[in-house]
Amino acid sequence: MPKNLLWEIGTEELPARFVKPALENLSLLAKTKLNFYRLDYEELKTAGTYRRLVLFVKNLSERQKELEEEVLGPPVSVGEEGKIGFAKKYGVPPEELIIKDTKKGQYFCLKRKILGEETFKILPEILKEILLEISFPKTMRWKDYEIRFARPIRWMLCLFGDRVVPLELANIRASNITQGHRFLTKEPLKLDSAAWETYEEVLAKNWVIVDPNKRLEKTKEEILKIGEKVGYPQIELELLEENANLVEYPFPILGSFPEEFLKLPEPLVITALKEHQRYFCLRDGEGKLLPYFVAVNNNLAKNMEVVKKGHERVTKARLEDAKFYYERDLKEPLEKKVEKLKGIVYHINCGTLWDKTQRLVKLGLFIAKKIDFKEDLNSVEKACYFSKADLASEVVKEFPSLQGVIGKIYTEYFGYSEIAKAIFEQYLPSPKDESLPETFEGICLSLADKIDHLGALFGIGEKPTGESDPYALRRTAYGIIKILIGKEIFLNLEEIVNFGLELLKSQNFLIEENALSEILTFLRRRLESEFLSLNVEKNLIFTVINLPLNPYEIFLKLKAIRDFQEKQEFQDLITGFKRAYQILKSVEVKNLPELKVSLLTQPQEKALFQLLEKVKPELSFLSQKRDYHQYLEKLLSFKEPIDQFFDHVFVMVEDETLKLNRLRLLAEVVFCFNQLGDFSYLV
Repeated sequence: MPKNLLWEIGTEELPARFVKPALENLSLLAKTKLNFYRLDYEELKTAGTYRRLVLFVKNLSERQKELEEEVLGPPVSVGEEGKIGFAKKYGVPPEELIIKDTKKGQYFCLKRKILGEETFKILPEILKEILLEISFPKTMRWKDYEIRFARPIRWMLCLFGDRVVPLELANIRASNITQGHRFLTKEPLKLDSAAWETYEEVLAKNWVIVDPNKRLEKTKEEILKIGEKVGYPQIELELLEENANLVEYPFPILGSFPEEFLKLPEPLVITALKEHQRYFCLRDGEGKLLPYFVAVNNNLAKNMEVVKKGHERVTKARLEDAKFYYERDLKEPLEKKVEKLKGIVYHINCGTLWDKTQRLVKLGLFIAKKIDFKEDLNSVEKACYFSKADLASEVVKEFPSLQGVIGKIYTEYFGYSEIAKAIFEQYLPSPKDESLPETFEGICLSLADKIDHLGALFGIGEKPTGESDPYALRRTAYGIIKILIGKEIFLNLEEIVNFGLELLKSQNFLIEENALSEILTFLRRRLESEFLSLNVEKNLIFTVINLPLNPYEIFLKLKAIRDFQEKQEFQDLITGFKRAYQILKSVEVKNLPELKVSLLTQPQEKALFQLLEKVKPELSFLSQKRDYHQYLEKLLSFKEPIDQFFDHVFVMVEDETLKLNRLRLLAEVVFCFNQLGDFSYLV
């Protein structure tokens, strides 16, 4: 009869950011292992807090499923002696063997059933494998144990039905005992069986909400309840999850700070409270920031007023530091901060931020002229010049996440309001803000910054490998593509990337000779992934992906082909293209002689040529207009002439001159298709 499995790994305090991925990994490992060991179950779930990781399996089978296997023996050609020897080896009568046909001939074969082992007996091995394979950002060893885990293991509860599983690791033996809240429950808690409802209820009565989702909702509920006394808590999911994983039961408290700190820029106040203290800020009904905060505690102290004063004291000190850094920054002009970039390393092999700034100015102007040439590009140049100034500020040194945000504030303060938004937009899109730059200066700066980043790192061989991408180059490439497509910008990336690499070369920071081709390939793969995320079929993507790397232009061509692909006349046209493509596959088209009209003798080849001459300038005009839907409409006119050509004209004639002329004619037709994409992928 199936039984429940309940396994709790009790640890010293895990970092909050470890909890969620560890539980996801635990779930995946458990499903994989139970499947491998042929164990059925009804439901599997994980739960946990910063002190425990929990696996619960409902109705886990008592025994492994039987396994049927075939054991191949010697070939039949060895005769009766070989058959008897094989049967004897496996302890079965020779008559139980069958003859199996294989690619190599007939072989003696034994079909046998392997009985499943009792689940209770193999659980220690399974659970030990799971525990040792749970991945964490960092692991540690303690005492002289060989085992590595995120934090030392202090207890284990492990029940299969009402029986304790004999599991032991790092001198910790599993039992039916769990622990309640670290500060609010003194005595160990005993469980009689692996019933989830009972387990959850026992912990809840002892100040532990073990279900992460329930704990998250409870944390949010309590924050809102206590915050509504003065305003509306500003709750971000990421901060809420972090707080929920820092506690086993939430005890929020409302605190305040002096109103004078509200004179500081809002992002600075919020960041000081959020990132350093993990506090929630509050706003009034009009959205104005209030001098209050909510702190989530893991303990219910006898005197919460003392706890509140402690939070307020720390908050005031943190905001005083922020105020000091901010006011100190304002005493120094922005130009002085740019000068300081000469002493800040961008990358040990790519120079300083000053070197990068010099590149950004030239690259930003180059991009601006390519996108939308203007007589006065001073604002783009200025935005690029001041783009990294805030990285030399005291505030950003203390609060790195404010780069760009504080830069916008400082450029406004020092009288450069026309470029302030661009300073912030250079980091868009970002993991926390998928919006795109809106200003012309911001677009140019963001593209320049990202293209230089790719060029600098690829230029010294620091490209991503497998899952490793320490410099976020994949995200950088996606950013370039999203900006160009999202803002409908036509830009030849090969030209821009090459210009950026030349700037690096002029500063002696370019080492890799193949950097250009590697970056372009890297960008194409990201573009391909972007199209896949839009549910575009692979064969359609391959049709356009190797065109000159102009992402928005490629996107428009792909969209046009996708819109046309279901039309019957387009399918018929592709059939004709296929015949031309197949003939030209083995031909070196670039070596074909020029087309001679005098050699066109058949009416059908003359008709195809006449249509070609008529349509080519129209296609060229439509291509310049980037009207690819109309371009495809024009291509449809080739259907009948191509069909007639192949029905009445033999291309591979013995007359070499005539054959080459007809091949050239087909090549001219195929060229019209290739301007839009490689239609061979649709064949």
